[in-house]
Amino acid sequence: MTFNRKQKLRDNIEAIRTAFTLDREGRTPTERERVLLGRYCGFGGLKCILNPARELTDAVHWAKSDLELFAPTVELHRIIRENSRDDMEYKRYTDSLKASVLTAFYTPQPVTDTIADVLHDRKVRPNLVLEPSAGIGAFISPVLSNNLQAEVMAFEKDLLTGKMLGHLYPQQKIRTEGFEKIEKSFLNHFDLAISNIPFGDIAVFDAEYEKKSVMHRIAAKKVHTYFFLKGLDAVRDGGIVAFITSQNVLNTEGNGGTRYLMMKQADLLSAIRLPNNLFSENANTEVGCDLIILQKNERKEELSEEDRLFTRTVRSNHTGLVTNEYFLDHPERIIHTETKRDTDPYGKPAMIYTHSGGVEGIAMDLYKMLSEDLSVRLDLERYNGIGHEKPETRQNIAVQSSGVEVKRENSLSGTDELTDAKREENRVQPQARPAKATAHTVETGHPEAPVMDLYDLFGYTQEERRLAERGLKPERKKGSKSKPKKPVQASLFVLPEDGTGMEADKGKTEAGAAITPEEAKEMEEIIRGTAEVEAAPVETTAPKAEDRIPLQEDGDPEDAVYRSLDWETNPPINGFYETMMSLTPEQRAELRRLGKTKMEANAVKRTVGTSEAQREKVHVGKIEEPQGTAATAVYPIENGFEAERDRRIAEVEKALRAEEAALTPEERQRKREEEMMPRPYSRPLEPHLKDGSLAWVHTQGVRYQVGVLKDVTRYGATFHPLDMEGMQKEKAQLYISMRDTYERLYAQEAERQEANDMLRRHLNTYYDEFTMRYGCLNARQNVKLLMMDASGRNMLALERSEGGTMVKADIFDHPVSFSQETTVMAESPEEALSASLNRYGGVNLPYMESLCDMARTDMLEALKGRVYYNPLAEGYEIADRFIAGNVVVKAREMEEWVKGHEGDEMMPQAREALEALRENIPEQIPFEDLDFNFGERWIPTGVYAAYMSRLFDTDVKIGYSESLDEYSVACSHRTMKITDEFLVKGYYRHYDGMHLLKHALHNTCPDMMKKVGEDENGNDIKARDSEGIQLANAKIDEIRNGFTEWLEEQSPEFKKRLTDMYNNKFNCFVRPKYDGSHQTFPGLDLKGLGITDLYPSQKDCIWMLKQNGGGIADHEVGTGKTLIMCVSAHEMKRLGLVHKPMIIGLKANVREIAETYRKAYPNARVLYASEKDFEAANRVRFFNDIRNNDWDCVIMSHDQFGKIPQSPELQQRILQAELDTVEENLEVLRSQGKDVSRAMLRGLEKRKFNLTAKLEKVEHAIKSRTDDVADFRQMGIDHLFVDESHQFKNLTFNTRHDRVAGLGNSEGSQKALNLLFAIRTIQERTGKDLGATFLSGTTISNSLTELYLLFKYLRPKELERQDIRCFDAWAAIFAKKTTDFEFNVTNNIVQKERFRYFIKVPELAAFYNEITDYRTAEDVGVDRPDKNEVLHNIPPTPDQEYFIKQLMEFAKTGDATLLGRLPLSETEEKAKMLIATDYARKMALDMRMIDPEYEDHPDNKASHCAKTIAEYYRKYDEQLGTQFVFSDLGTYQPGGWSVYTEIKRKLVEDYGIPAHEIRFIQECKSEKSRKAVIEAMNEGYVRVLFGSTSMLGTGVNAQRRAVAIHHLDTPWRPSDLAQRDGRAVRKGNEIAKLYADNKVDVIIYAVEKSLDSYKFNLLHCKQTFISQLKSGAMGARTIDEGAMDEKSGMNFSEYMAILSGNTDLLDKAKLEKHIASLEGERKSFNKGKRESELKLECKTGELRNNQATIAAMTEDWEKFTAAAQTDKEGNRLNLLKIDGLDSTDEKEIGKRLQEIAKNAATGGQYKRIGELYGFPIEVVSEPTLRDGLEFTDNRFVVAGNYRYNYNNGHLAMVDTHAAATNFLNALEKIPGIIDQYKKKNEVLGLEIPQLQAIAGKVWKKEDELKQLKSELAALDRKIQLELAQPTLEGVEKEETAKQVKPIMENAPQIHDVASNRILTKDFTTDHVVSGRPDFQISDKNKSKGIKM
Repeated sequence: MTFNRKQKLRDNIEAIRTAFTLDREGRTPTERERVLLGRYCGFGGLKCILNPARELTDAVHWAKSDLELFAPTVELHRIIRENSRDDMEYKRYTDSLKASVLTAFYTPQPVTDTIADVLHDRKVRPNLVLEPSAGIGAFISPVLSNNLQAEVMAFEKDLLTGKMLGHLYPQQKIRTEGFEKIEKSFLNHFDLAISNIPFGDIAVFDAEYEKKSVMHRIAAKKVHTYFFLKGLDAVRDGGIVAFITSQNVLNTEGNGGTRYLMMKQADLLSAIRLPNNLFSENANTEVGCDLIILQKNERKEELSEEDRLFTRTVRSNHTGLVTNEYFLDHPERIIHTETKRDTDPYGKPAMIYTHSGGVEGIAMDLYKMLSEDLSVRLDLERYNGIGHEKPETRQNIAVQSSGVEVKRENSLSGTDELTDAKREENRVQPQARPAKATAHTVETGHPEAPVMDLYDLFGYTQEERRLAERGLKPERKKGSKSKPKKPVQASLFVLPEDGTGMEADKGKTEAGAAITPEEAKEMEEIIRGTAEVEAAPVETTAPKAEDRIPLQEDGDPEDAVYRSLDWETNPPINGFYETMMSLTPEQRAELRRLGKTKMEANAVKRTVGTSEAQREKVHVGKIEEPQGTAATAVYPIENGFEAERDRRIAEVEKALRAEEAALTPEERQRKREEEMMPRPYSRPLEPHLKDGSLAWVHTQGVRYQVGVLKDVTRYGATFHPLDMEGMQKEKAQLYISMRDTYERLYAQEAERQEANDMLRRHLNTYYDEFTMRYGCLNARQNVKLLMMDASGRNMLALERSEGGTMVKADIFDHPVSFSQETTVMAESPEEALSASLNRYGGVNLPYMESLCDMARTDMLEALKGRVYYNPLAEGYEIADRFIAGNVVVKAREMEEWVKGHEGDEMMPQAREALEALRENIPEQIPFEDLDFNFGERWIPTGVYAAYMSRLFDTDVKIGYSESLDEYSVACSHRTMKITDEFLVKGYYRHYDGMHLLKHALHNTCPDMMKKVGEDENGNDIKARDSEGIQLANAKIDEIRNGFTEWLEEQSPEFKKRLTDMYNNKFNCFVRPKYDGSHQTFPGLDLKGLGITDLYPSQKDCIWMLKQNGGGIADHEVGTGKTLIMCVSAHEMKRLGLVHKPMIIGLKANVREIAETYRKAYPNARVLYASEKDFEAANRVRFFNDIRNNDWDCVIMSHDQFGKIPQSPELQQRILQAELDTVEENLEVLRSQGKDVSRAMLRGLEKRKFNLTAKLEKVEHAIKSRTDDVADFRQMGIDHLFVDESHQFKNLTFNTRHDRVAGLGNSEGSQKALNLLFAIRTIQERTGKDLGATFLSGTTISNSLTELYLLFKYLRPKELERQDIRCFDAWAAIFAKKTTDFEFNVTNNIVQKERFRYFIKVPELAAFYNEITDYRTAEDVGVDRPDKNEVLHNIPPTPDQEYFIKQLMEFAKTGDATLLGRLPLSETEEKAKMLIATDYARKMALDMRMIDPEYEDHPDNKASHCAKTIAEYYRKYDEQLGTQFVFSDLGTYQPGGWSVYTEIKRKLVEDYGIPAHEIRFIQECKSEKSRKAVIEAMNEGYVRVLFGSTSMLGTGVNAQRRAVAIHHLDTPWRPSDLAQRDGRAVRKGNEIAKLYADNKVDVIIYAVEKSLDSYKFNLLHCKQTFISQLKSGAMGARTIDEGAMDEKSGMNFSEYMAILSGNTDLLDKAKLEKHIASLEGERKSFNKGKRESELKLECKTGELRNNQATIAAMTEDWEKFTAAAQTDKEGNRLNLLKIDGLDSTDEKEIGKRLQEIAKNAATGGQYKRIGELYGFPIEVVSEPTLRDGLEFTDNRFVVAGNYRYNYNNGHLAMVDTHAAATNFLNALEKIPGIIDQYKKKNEVLGLEIPQLQAIAGKVWKKEDELKQLKSELAALDRKIQLELAQPTLEGVEKEETAKQVKPIMENAPQIHDVASNRILTKDFTTDHVVSGRPDFQISDKNKSKGIKM
């Protein structure tokens, strides 16, 4: 049968369709559906399904041979897409298809049947089967057909195939995951592992193998070698591994170690090489493979010779072939009919074996070989577990075994006699050493005798037993008589038929069997193998045929009950049945026979001379009562007849003890040891059970055992008994019952969101009983027991301490996992409205009426302006929702409704609502004010295509993929503008206009490289081509900038459409107006807070948060955010808007938050996390306190919050989504080939690697989750208040802009990711955005790009609605990237990119403000002092002067030794300017920061600061004025020198300030000490407090006496500066208000020629514009952020200029940089222009030549047509004349020409041989090479103005007519040639004008360059004049710097001491550009100094 691709694909499609149908309908397949599923064969050999097949147009990309499969492939993808929940699932399915194409080669059924049949024929009947790579189940079917009771565990990694497999075998354990996921509990477990395993150099990660030997780790690097070792691990001793695998396992030389490990632990049963055409019919592929069958042998001591052959390979030096030595020794084990030497699919030499008989022929040969191998090598005794390792059991079935052995001996060859002799020796050995056999019995774990339990006692049927074991109550009739029951699990023994069987007397127990204890002991001896069996020959011990019970196959009815046993669905009820379960059917049959013989003998003894006592003992165990006696009613325990239960339990216990008393001490010890051995856990495995959980199981009768669970998986667990007795065991059992009840209660209530009163009553009952008997759970005597359990910490949290007494947690009284509906009482219509919104999601007037007892009309009147009637929603809506969002669309829809519903009774209300909408529609933004970026996603691609079509003079098409955020471009043909004008030539490749267009759309630049040399291997050494990149960037900018100009040229109609589109998308939103003045805040203790009322701003913010369910409280420091947080949390809880809120804040102020909450609400139930709560020993308990109690609020620090485990499942989903995005980006980048940044590619690959590692870590945590820690999802937190939220700004995001500065780390931090996980958990629960409230005075700390991350946290759905799915899409709309090219120290041009400009700022602000309440201190009206900024200039010290020179030299040369340090490493070289910047900062602070050897100087910054501090200290000494000193460099270190300690020393020694009044915040090691210092500062005991921004900048309310703040250094971010100033400039500053004119002086210390003042100016400007954005008070639509970059330091030119001390040099450096950039651009322009001129000259010459050629050819054609003669039909006659031939016969002429063609030799000269119509005929001989030899090639032409030929001048050598007409044909080609030249001229005619236009272009920036050069010359002159005129300016500066006199004005000021200038805060209000260090105030009379 040949491979039919179309039929295979059709079968697969139908199977997939069927599987999805079964999934959807939730049922098992019918027979027909099973057939359809079974036809699935994967997609091996169907590579075409990977081609695009979404639309019909995709067919053009398909090969012609595959087109017949196009339609089915489209159908396949459609089916999968329709049945996928989302794109992520569809992607997983398509990935499955891709994997299937490469790996799915399913084994033909005849081969799998053959392997299974041979095993079955050899008595291998596996009950537990492993299929590690199941495919569609080719091996499962034959295995199950041979043994229906077999249990199969199958692994299949492929998603679709696993789905088919699950439907085909629903009763089996089908796992859609890799084999490496198998749990420990399934190792040494299976009887048979059988599969066609995968192969390839694919590594498998197995944590266990990482811990094993090197060979195991090497084996795990290849999937096929790993499967063999892991398969051997999984089967038990004697178990069989049968794998089909590639020949690489045996043939690869590097696999020798793996083969050795295989042979070390297993015996080789068979190795057969299968032919290469095995898979040809199934998968259309040829691959060599082997069948290897091994039998595990744990006691193997050494390798046999065949084993050694198996481990070795031989390589042929002649052919290069590598072959396993086993097949060299056993060539007969290669199945084939033909063989040849060829190569394998990888091109390596290989022997190719084929079989002409097809699959059936292969199967026949395989059956023969396999049968022969197994008959000789299979150790059936080892397989059955009776022989080598268990000799004592072997003796029990000696008769049977002997029979088997004799049969085997007949088939053994002579070479195996030694083996048989050894086996015989092993068989006899146990008889000689019975003691050893007994000892070994203990190891087997078999109990000693059949024992019944409670189920037998009460006569439960098997179905009732199963129900009871699952915790369900069997349905049994009350009061009915107990009928004789068949034993639940059949007796081992055949009962006699004479009526002396098993009858029960009234009131007697059924625990005993119908045999005496002596008989039971005898039966036990039979089982154990210790009975005395006569050592007679085999013939004498064999029973007679009529006495023997024939060995039954699977149909033996007496054996059915044991065959039905399994650990999953029908576990053995005690050790007896477990023993029987472990035996083979043959062993059980033999035991039954022996048992029957023994019982018959005993019956005879009893009839002859049994005593009366013995008779009575026999009758105790009878089942049936004597005739005429009524049976006693037997009730299940659950019926509650406790007296009957207790009596029967006592009887059972008595019988068990009597039985134990009859045992010898050795037997009792052995039994005890067996009971303590680990075994499978038999009870139902509940979800809360994990590794380490305590559990109890029934043992025998009414007895039970307590133990610990290990190796817990979803398939089972191992029970490890604990040695517990008496009260300890009872306590443990009661605790376990209580724990299970608690876990069930919490899980059910959390899942169903409804109370479970029954389970709660049970929990209370168990707890009350436990505490009554043993004390509370947390009592010392109980904690030890509870901590033995994995969930013990959870259980300890079921109690909490109140007043020193342990009380029950809230879960005992009501649910804590969700909020129960409670009766809400509203005190006003506004509260009724809020409650209605919470419960119904809208305005429910009847409900509101019921809450506040007010008529509807009165209520609506009271709420006028708060609610509006919305006819589209058919009801009222709150104003905050109605007049919000896209009001333009709402108004349009309302107008349509009003027009169509005239006369409606609600028309007045509708008109009122419509009018309100119209009043709130935003004012339209005109076209002239709009900013457009080329590549904005909202602009239709047709607009871009129209622009580019005009620019490129050709039809350009542009497409956009939303899912990939990717543009695609195409053009109809490439014009000169594409190939010339917009061409950039690189060393390795050229970029034409279409390439640059794509970069322009994405706002990226090509990463061009050039060759700079070669390494020792001759490989290119590459470097970035800066010149090429600069030119490409210039052309990209030309495309992008031209777009705006093109838009300006369009028609007014076009502009209006574009304007409307923009306004409707971005300028249609209205921020709701929140007015919270109506709120009364029940329960708020204003008196306790010490205030009369909340600020109106606080009320408005609280109302916004309540309405929106969260948002951003962007309030300036000191405006009361803490109280907003506390009141909002309590109000939302009170109104039921949230159930369990959580507040997280900085460690420094979280205690203050908790105190504020308690003051505000004294009776609130607040859980505050102390440091002790988060110690390792207490953390879990604290988490469970959160989980189990109904708190009003939970408060903790950021760090503590980070320790809360997040839901692993949620982490998995979020990380998978991030990974999918990265993979999509990688796919796009790789599809672009070389046209992509390698850094970007590497960055994405690294990010993918990191995300994959995180994902694997989370998956591992999910799989191995063993601890008892409650995660965030389980805690029930449903709202987060995040104080100082800017601490979490470093969130992960994806971007193409890998070289753009200022974006931060796209990897993000784990801290931010944890917060994202938590917020997503809440958002998933609510189905809405927000779910959290961010509070910070610096929500945007450094750049507007941080806005995107805020939206990613809080507004993911809204971003998606705007089609913003990634950072790049957001940046394309709101940001503009700038690219600067500057010279570095080596004079190379360096590219620096940054998102510097932000456009559409008002719309961006509106999007931010929609969820934000922004207030400054002035807005709030906070009574706080003003800020008076003083810039204190300090001249450099001599040491600093010298070091500045060294720094400048270092910046030039990179010589680090100049700074007194070791030379820079390679890594440090790249960060040289960052190092230089860091050194400059340290130098400015104090030289001792660089080297402790430097000495103090009276004019350094520490001295100036100490002097200034002392002045303020004296000035406000009477008022005990306090001061803050900030420095992030040189912070306090105990015992070491620091700037802090140096200033303190000066203050104490030089100025006499007491040391105890000067403190460092770093000295406070605890919250208590920190609080004490703050209080001491407020009281005036501490007068000066030092600290860093992080430790002192937040959470310190010590402002009461603050008069000054000193900044020793300037932080990098504006937000840090604001946080510092906020310590004193805040409400509650009494001294500044009363004694300092309500101002606080802020002194900024700046050393001249350092970076201090430069950095301060940058920060000040940036902060101004961030504030303007937040307030919406922008004077323009664009912001320039400047170019500050904290990650890379300053650029070289700025650095050199600042250190020089002359800022004119900075201006000069910037001008030089700009000029150099423009000159480079001009150079590139001129170069391109010259190339265009040369090309124009070439094209013009070509046109002239073509015209001349056309004229000459036209002349020849006219001459020919004039001379040519025709026949009657008009055909031209061939009047050819050959010189020397008089004949005109064509045949003769043709022969002559052929002779000339063969013999002519003209020596390369054209030689005349005849003529045609006056045109000479010529031949030329040309030498040519063919196959390395030189030949002469004769070619013929017709000579005219040009030489014409036909057939390239070659004659037809077999056809004389064709040879003769060759020349006529050549002349007739002339018109066609002329047409070709004319077409070329047409193209040239189009290209030449384009080239003329290009060559005639003038560089547009020439005037700009001239202007810049003029400015540079003027600046040079100015600098020279300044240098030539020495002044006393430096002295004046120094004197002035010593006299710091703060100037007090009404507005905040900057006082420049050096220039004696005052700069007010609003000095930038009229400017749009920020961050420019050279920005100056227009002041003609200003003096020299730092330019502000």
